[in-house]
Amino acid sequence: MQKIINLLVVTTLLLCTVACGKGGKNYTILGELPKTEYNGVTVYLMDAMGKDTLGSAVIKDGQFQIKGTLEKTQMAMLITPANNSGRFQSTIVLEPGKIHINMVNDSLYGTKMNNLFYKTFTCDTVVANLTGQMEVLLSQYYTASTPDEQKAIVMEYSRVDSLLNVHNANHYREVFENNKKNIIGAYALNGLVQYENMSFEKLDSIMNHSNTAISEFEPLRIARTNLFHVANTSEGKPYVDIAGIDYATGQPTKLSAMLDTSKVTLVDFWASWCGPCRKEISENLIRLYDKYNQQGLNIIGVDVWERDTADHRKAVQELGINYPQLIDMTKKSTEEYGVDGIPTILLLGKDGIILKRNLRGEELEAAVVEALGIEQ
Repeated sequence: MQKIINLLVVTTLLLCTVACGKGGKNYTILGELPKTEYNGVTVYLMDAMGKDTLGSAVIKDGQFQIKGTLEKTQMAMLITPANNSGRFQSTIVLEPGKIHINMVNDSLYGTKMNNLFYKTFTCDTVVANLTGQMEVLLSQYYTASTPDEQKAIVMEYSRVDSLLNVHNANHYREVFENNKKNIIGAYALNGLVQYENMSFEKLDSIMNHSNTAISEFEPLRIARTNLFHVANTSEGKPYVDIAGIDYATGQPTKLSAMLDTSKVTLVDFWASWCGPCRKEISENLIRLYDKYNQQGLNIIGVDVWERDTADHRKAVQELGINYPQLIDMTKKSTEEYGVDGIPTILLLGKDGIILKRNLRGEELEAAVVEALGIEQ
């Protein structure tokens, strides 16, 4: 009799392990987007980086449902395509269970981590208040009647933005300290990297001494890699060689082959579709090249994130660019320099040492004059 009871217990445990294990990996997202113009629109479930599609559903009567299985808890995003009414995007924790979300007001509940995520981030009244002030200021800027009014609004906007950054840094730091062993802590640390302007050394140390919820969080791994490349190409470090196509010849080449060791060099990471990039080129870089080339200045444009080389050719002609161009269609050059926004402009000394990084506007000429030793 005892053997029969033991056999029943073992069998029950095995069945529970299989059934509960399988069921424990299932998730169901019960979503709402109660705007009639979105009926018939597809909602996409994406990974935290917005690269891979994990699922999708069509909105019907303001509701949608996405089901699936997962190997581990992860951050994810629900995204709708943009239309005349805009685009909706919400962040969730993808974990086993039923996840309820309203994409209009970002209400989120149903599982442990999602309940915590909503309480920790979405319900932050300070953020809501400060972002509300910034939206009002932005509206006032576009309706201001004088330049002085606009200038005052810009100053106030910057003040409020600074308050928001300080609040977020403090808030994300506190959340991380209280959640060092779960994905909420990983999400908070990733935000803190941005708001605190964290160094590679600090982030690397934190991740090396954290559990897998932190150390294997993909956005953090990417952030650490990016910060490494930024540190490796910071002021005082030797330039890193990159490859591409020489616009003048159409042949493969490297940055090192385009450098003139008798001159200091501005390296400008840009793209034809980038408005601020074109502004720097037309207002500053071409002028500086014409003015200081004979005195020892070289400029090399590194065209990145381009859709087609024909776009680059058109921009060169439209802007009248008269200095060398290196075209990189692979994104490797921006990865090597930790460039996450363009334009990014560096100044190299004759010896290839990076003298300045992230130069813009009036800073460009001042840095060039100093590097050339020209007395003003």
